[in-house]
Amino acid sequence: MTGLIPLETQTLPGWESAANPSAIEVLTLLLGVPASIFAVILLLGLAPTWFGKGRG
Repeated sequence: MTGLIPLETQTLPGWESAANPSAIEVLTLLLGVPASIFAVILLLGLAPTWFGKGRG
């Protein structure tokens, strides 16, 4: 199975090789983006109650 997964970064001929991401970039991608999406959905869900439209 490991023979199917390339362990080296391969780029097209003539292109620059891809740089390895830093720890901050990885954390932003894995934690920051989902947290931002969750915050937007939460704000959209709570906004009607903040403006009084959720009252019966």
